[in-house]
Amino acid sequence: MKLRQAQTSATYLLPDPGELDKRILLRKRVDEPTADFGTEPEYPVSFRAWAKVIQTSATTYQETAQTDNVITHYITIRWRRGITSDFEVVEGDEVYRVKRARDLNGERRYLLLECTELGFQPATTGGNSNGKSLFSR
Repeated sequence: MKLRQAQTSATYLLPDPGELDKRILLRKRVDEPTADFGTEPEYPVSFRAWAKVIQTSATTYQETAQTDNVITHYITIRWRRGITSDFEVVEGDEVYRVKRARDLNGERRYLLLECTELGFQPATTGGNSNGKSLFSR
């Protein structure tokens, strides 16, 4: 029997047609200093995309929590260049921080975002690209 080299990465099933059924907003977060020595988030880059959003298994959550690198959701989108851990994903009122972005099977067709849920954030009314409302002072 011939020995084979061990597979170093998993082969992922690509999403079926219709599985990218959630409309999300991807936005790059940049913390800008404020006058009171704090920071305020700015969102210079934002765009919408169709995505598949699934919650991780309890085992994955437990294993990543032990290393202080909690992954709560996997979000699959069509492949894009430049998505880093500086990005956040907004789906409805939920916000997720991107921890890692992975090219599924190295084919540059889909991107798997490993994310941490940040929690509930009320939607802004009539916002602009930096996430602030156009109607507030």
